[in-house]
Amino acid sequence: MMKRADMKRISPALILLVCGALACGTGSHVQPVNPDLKVYRPAVPPLDSRHSSSKLDRVAPGTWARYHVASDGNEATVTLGAVRVEGKSLWVEVVEEGDPRKASLRRITFAGEVASARYQEIPASGAPSEVADQPVSPGVDPGSLRGPPARVKEEKRMIKVGDRTIEAKVYRKVYRDEAVGREYEEEEAWSTEVPPLQENLEIAGETAGLIYRKTPSGAVDLVDWGTGYAALVP
Repeated sequence: MMKRADMKRISPALILLVCGALACGTGSHVQPVNPDLKVYRPAVPPLDSRHSSSKLDRVAPGTWARYHVASDGNEATVTLGAVRVEGKSLWVEVVEEGDPRKASLRRITFAGEVASARYQEIPASGAPSEVADQPVSPGVDPGSLRGPPARVKEEKRMIKVGDRTIEAKVYRKVYRDEAVGREYEEEEAWSTEVPPLQENLEIAGETAGLIYRKTPSGAVDLVDWGTGYAALVP
């Protein structure tokens, strides 16, 4: 047995070393976390309560359409996918490509009113973010602020989209900005072969989907469309 005098000669540093090796006390231990297990909460952007298509009853679940969007110097590729029907509404997922991919799953009435939405970000590597409710607020229709065009010219044209060539109705619209006393032109192309997921137009009693729109501030161009869409947001 160690004598009291011998115990007084033991170095305090040695006591700490032995205590640490034996996990003395109740101190906590930090364990490394696998990055794939980390889940973050995204910054959820607000959503306009009005969807740009009011003929979603003409879209079958599984249908998708992809557009390239350019506006004021910014560009993005956006995919819209019809997921499932619920009552008189359609769940539509809107995915902006990038890293992370930004996915918004929206329940939209057939007439185009957004009833609710969920949002998630999905990085190229690692775990996706939490699924968060997306706030919906009333928006303003840009068309209601400028009034009807001063002149409209229309024509039929064959347009190539990806590997397909489709018949389209093309409209050239001239608007007059009374505030500055000048005119500007927009051009749109529509086809009944394109699903009305992004926007819709009635042509001779048939519903057409948007192929492209060109304006002074940007453009929207259809890249491709098809069937078999599977949602990203659970």
